Amino acid sequence: MTSSAAAARPPAGDNPHLAPGAECWGEQDAPVAVLAVHGRTQSPADMHALAERLDVEGLRWHAPAAAGRTWYPYGFMEERPHDDPWLAWSLEAVDAHLGRLAAAGYPPEKVVLLGFSQGACLLAHWALLHPARYAGLVLLTGGYVGTEDETVSFSGSFGGMPALLAGCEADPWVPRTRMAQTEAWLRSLDARLTSLIEPGSEHEVTATAAELTARLLRHTVSATAGR
Repeated sequence: MTSSAAAARPPAGDNPHLAPGAECWGEQDAPVAVLAVHGRTQSPADMHALAERLDVEGLRWHAPAAAGRTWYPYGFMEERPHDDPWLAWSLEAVDAHLGRLAAAGYPPEKVVLLGFSQGACLLAHWALLHPARYAGLVLLTGGYVGTEDETVSFSGSFGGMPALLAGCEADPWVPRTRMAQTEAWLRSLDARLTSLIEPGSEHEVTATAAELTARLLRHTVSATAGR
């Protein structure tokens, strides 16, 4: 990765995203955990509602809460202040919650990373900075963080990790070009990607996106439980 893609690490102990914690639900001994990251102005309750809509058994859900319900206070393609700490705090929060899942018996190969909107952007950026063979990656209307003119470079391999990138052609918050750039990077790093770009301008989890997400989760549970 280049320094333009990575965020400067904030001072230790200052991260406001580490205080709210996370809401957890689902089966205690589920074979697969889902790190579910909410969007701007949302909360773990929104991810809980999405989980109920998907209705997939065999999952342990772990949904972190952002301080003030927002991971960073600017658009994901807007210029960031040089000394901006928010993106680094958000990335550090993902690290921390994945550490908690690992301590609870969920190493990377048993964890699906799933985000919506700002949560999808955060997880897209985090995953490209840390490519590894997770159980899966689901990005619902999102792309990696950075301005259109910012030069980014990512390296490593997802090792054939199943992934889904879903959005709408004219989404006013997530440009089609950034979804295409994110798709290209995921494929170049060996993610086994399903890309769903639907007509329209909705910024939501469409019925088709929900169906594909549920299918990926069920397949992951089946594959992981059978090992």
